[in-house]
Amino acid sequence: MFKYKLEPILALKEKLEESKKRELGLAHQCHEKAKAEKEVLVKQREMAYKEAKIQSHEKVNIIQLRQLNYYSNYMEEAIHSKNEEIDLAAKKVEQRREELVEAVKERKILENLKELQLEDYKEEEKRNENNVVDEIVTYKYRANQKE
Repeated sequence: MFKYKLEPILALKEKLEESKKRELGLAHQCHEKAKAEKEVLVKQREMAYKEAKIQSHEKVNIIQLRQLNYYSNYMEEAIHSKNEEIDLAAKKVEQRREELVEAVKERKILENLKELQLEDYKEEEKRNENNVVDEIVTYKYRANQKE
């Protein structure tokens, strides 16, 4: 019966790989969420610009223009901040992807080693079986020689 000595380590590597897959999924979700939030900010900014155009055709109120300018600056800063968050999230996704690739490599190495050891085991079993058959044939041959 073949027993792989590194089976517990292989099982651990498989669990680690699954964990890395989940982490990559979460990082990807954070990245997508940040991009969606940026889109909301961009749309809000565009709506503010449209509102400013509409108001520019009416009477101009300096207080409203000043508020619009502050809001515009705020939105630009928020979008800039969100872009930085997106960049960080993208780096995190790439880092998690690299960690997953490494975990997959480690698991595959152990699986390949297991396959090699299984092949060696099968060859050894076949040799042992052939030796037993040879012994039986030799025994029968000697038994027939005595008769």
